[in-house]
Amino acid sequence: MNTLTGITKQIRIKNDNINMTEHEMNYIADKISKALIKELDTKFQFGPPEIVEEEELLTELAGAMTALDYNLKIENYSACERLKKQINKIEKQLNKFK
Repeated sequence: MNTLTGITKQIRIKNDNINMTEHEMNYIADKISKALIKELDTKFQFGPPEIVEEEELLTELAGAMTALDYNLKIENYSACERLKKQINKIEKQLNKFK
């Protein structure tokens, strides 16, 4: 079946590519897409690793402080002591980002 394509008015037929099988074309397409995805992953990171680590520590600190507040309200002082140590440890790790 002949089809008219684009402004150049080239006529292309279904058998234009007689040297490559469907399987070979899919193989090449897979290789290209994997390489492209790998390249995009390296270029579009969420930020430098230091910033990501700092955000993770801040999230962990917020959770520990929330747990500390809850345990203070229910007067679970042994858990508060453990959480206070954890908070101090996280704060020391965060100090390296200042």
